Amino acid sequence: MYIFGIDIGGTSVKIGLFKDTFELLEQWEISTHPESLFEEVSESIKKFLKKQEISFAQIFGYGVGVPGMVKNGIALSCVNLGWQNVDVKEEFSKALGYDARVYVFNDANIAAFGEAAYLNSKWDSVIFITLGTGVGGGIIFHHEIIEGADGLGGEIGHICIDDKYHLTCGCGKIGCLETIASATGMLRLAQYYRDKLPTKLDLNGKLAAKDIIDAAKEEDPLASCVFDEACQALAKAMANLSVIINPDAFIIGGGVSNAGAFLLERIKKHYANVCIKQAAHTNINLAVLKNNAGIYGACAYLINKKHEVEKNGKC
Repeated sequence: MYIFGIDIGGTSVKIGLFKDTFELLEQWEISTHPESLFEEVSESIKKFLKKQEISFAQIFGYGVGVPGMVKNGIALSCVNLGWQNVDVKEEFSKALGYDARVYVFNDANIAAFGEAAYLNSKWDSVIFITLGTGVGGGIIFHHEIIEGADGLGGEIGHICIDDKYHLTCGCGKIGCLETIASATGMLRLAQYYRDKLPTKLDLNGKLAAKDIIDAAKEEDPLASCVFDEACQALAKAMANLSVIINPDAFIIGGGVSNAGAFLLERIKKHYANVCIKQAAHTNINLAVLKNNAGIYGACAYLINKKHEVEKNGKC
């Protein structure tokens, strides 16, 4: 049997065909056109299947990740696509021409599933945190994605963590983790400290989070302070989550995670200082699948559902 993983982004749609053994056989991308997305994705899949001489009967199902809030297969709000309350399963099945087995997820949530399955399939519960322009994430609890009552499950960036800088988050709240631990947050902290700490950074030029991290590696006073504050805020949020979910592992992804061991070691140091003793052994890993996490996650989730079908005869 085969499984399709589909990751819908603002500019492109990633499509991956997997065997039900978690092996990626083929992947490709098409441009994102929200107004005709379902038709274009289904036509791309149909052409591929025809060329490979694979029938719909050989496809167990389709896992679809979308950039927005999802609840029970409904894309409640996807700003980048202009979607509100779109029944993705119904629309996709209609475009394919048959009642397909379709599962729909928030893109960060299903990326969490992919990273967890790829790193250690025996992990039961995992928290995935993405550090980029903002802070996103996904929570896997007993091999199920936590969506929450309104699709807000896993919105880790909006944990209220700061009572020092009082920066306003894009969500409208003050003190969100995102205001400190994201790439944007680090840039704002750099400006906060510009008259307080010496630095070789050009704070009037085109500064990027990578510049701050690189300068922190060279022990630049301002950059070191900003980087440390970001890691400390993240560690506090992780410590809070550890006593709620008690995960097997935290996985750190997103553009900022390219800092690699330098980032990971600092996070681990602060986490060890603030977490409850019983959670000190929790694994903390860097993401490995990067942009392919969504399609791998969709595959891993559907493999679990396939096992349920084989065991119980229904899904």
